[in-house]
Amino acid sequence: MSYDQEPHDPYADTARLSPATPGVPRTPAAPTAQWREPDPTKHDLEAVSAPPAPPQHYHPPAPPSYSPPAPAPHAYQQVQPYQQPFQQPYPPRARPLKSTSAAVMLELILGLFGLFGVGALYAERTGLGVTLMVSYWLLFWVNVALAFVLIGLVTGPITWLFYMILSPVLAARAVDQNNATAY
Repeated sequence: MSYDQEPHDPYADTARLSPATPGVPRTPAAPTAQWREPDPTKHDLEAVSAPPAPPQHYHPPAPPSYSPPAPAPHAYQQVQPYQQPFQQPYPPRARPLKSTSAAVMLELILGLFGLFGVGALYAERTGLGVTLMVSYWLLFWVNVALAFVLIGLVTGPITWLFYMILSPVLAARAVDQNNATAY
């Protein structure tokens, strides 16, 4: 015969509480155990029952078995990965040749307006072309500033003449260097 213990609420019976005194909280009295016999006709949800036994034919699954990996075939040989020979995506193309006379004419015609270095840009020597442009315009503004003391009136035309001679020569050399490395 089994007995179930009924849950006990300590605050349900207020007669068992200590008397209320000002400033002291009320505490519950010690609970008393009450036992009752379960009613076999009632289905008591509070009653704890054992889980049902598994059927007789039930067998738990066997744990998985692990085996070491099989050795690789020909493990003593070192296999080299396949490497394709290096191929360029497109065949190299030869650069077109530049004309020396075109570079010189660009320097002379545009040099009349103060645009030096265009022939070197045509010959794909951008560093030389930008240097000629920037340096000429820097010296031009220095000559303009010196014109107030009359020195710039002399050095300005000399600077322009110097660039009119130097820039076509440098452009022709740039075209020659570009054509030498074209193939």
